[in-house]
Amino acid sequence: MHIYLFGNLNSGKSTLSKKVSQSLPSYSYLSLDEFRILYSDGSDKGEQQACERFVAAVSQTSDAIIEFSGYGRVAELLKLQLKTKRGILIHCFRDIEKSISAINTDKYAKIPYPESYKKVQSIEETIRFLADKVTLKTLEYDWQCQIWQSYSFEYRQDFSKFWQSLPLSHHQYLDTLRNAFVDDIDAQTILSFGSLGANRLTTLSDLDLFIQSDLSADKWCEKLLALLGNECVHADILGSKITLRMQDRLLVEVVIGRAISDISLYYRESQIYNVNFTVLKGTAEQTKDLKAITQQKVDHKGKASELASQVYFLFCSLPTLKAKNDSYKYSFHCSIMQHYCVQLEHILMGKNQHNYLPKYAAITLDNFPWTAFSTSPTEIQLTQYEALYQYLTVLFTQLKQQKLIDNKHYFSEETLFLHQITTEL
Repeated sequence: MHIYLFGNLNSGKSTLSKKVSQSLPSYSYLSLDEFRILYSDGSDKGEQQACERFVAAVSQTSDAIIEFSGYGRVAELLKLQLKTKRGILIHCFRDIEKSISAINTDKYAKIPYPESYKKVQSIEETIRFLADKVTLKTLEYDWQCQIWQSYSFEYRQDFSKFWQSLPLSHHQYLDTLRNAFVDDIDAQTILSFGSLGANRLTTLSDLDLFIQSDLSADKWCEKLLALLGNECVHADILGSKITLRMQDRLLVEVVIGRAISDISLYYRESQIYNVNFTVLKGTAEQTKDLKAITQQKVDHKGKASELASQVYFLFCSLPTLKAKNDSYKYSFHCSIMQHYCVQLEHILMGKNQHNYLPKYAAITLDNFPWTAFSTSPTEIQLTQYEALYQYLTVLFTQLKQQKLIDNKHYFSEETLFLHQITTEL
């Protein structure tokens, strides 16, 4: 895997690179300035030789920490050499004025920059020139076909905390899978989604991948287990999804499908940060299709109408379940309604991210009546039913007011008898 450490001059790249290198002793440390010191004499020819050697070393080294600005001729040469994704970007940044005021002329005097460069720009002028060319956004765009995730490191940030929060094992497993299957003819396309697709991967995230293939999930499970060996402690197949639990508790989920459309819902729900980040193997045409998926407008009214009908159907079943004293099924129906109502509340709020399973709903829904859905699988309480009834009448009124549902018979006078529950039932 490649760890690209990019940023402006005097932003702390070298210091950070050395700390990362100490934490990953098996990784090669490749610095453009170090190659200049080794192979250049300050002439244009020497600069060319140092740059060519640097590009060759990066392209030929599998596990490496790569440090330079990320901009310029070397960057363009390197991107041409890297035909497949290699790893992650860490952007080093520092206030420009502080970078300039802290310039150590002795340090830069030791690096044989070409004399032709020095005549054009001083170190200060170079820093100002690069300011808008090595921002995180710019580097993400320029290197989007070589990386699958990006991070930021501010000068003097606590390295230990940063390093502990970096989901390194996730990326290393991903690199192992990518290396194994990027040339596998059975894997037509390999995509990431979920937290990785959203560029929000943390140490607590799952690793979500999609493989487009004509092979069955069983066959792919065999391939994955053969590749991962003892690193995988448990594997299972849930329909078209393979779940792999690793030694460090990481959960890797691999969905197998015959077409990209098989993953479109989950891909769109992931709130993809950059489509190009997610394509570990694929074509330019597929990238266009994925961008179209992310831009699809969700039919919120249709979704709300569907959810509302499900909620009303389940709620109308509760009096009969009470009469039968089927407390377990009653409790189960309430649990399903809670999930649907959480989705409806998010639609009402206009928060449509991850609507199938809204994230952190307990935090985002301040006034949600969780206790109205809370039931015992062995006993039915009338007070709970009444609280649920009161909540649902308000919810459905709001849905009607926002014109998300058209059915006028929900909780109407004509259907009032459907909701009556008594001790005699």
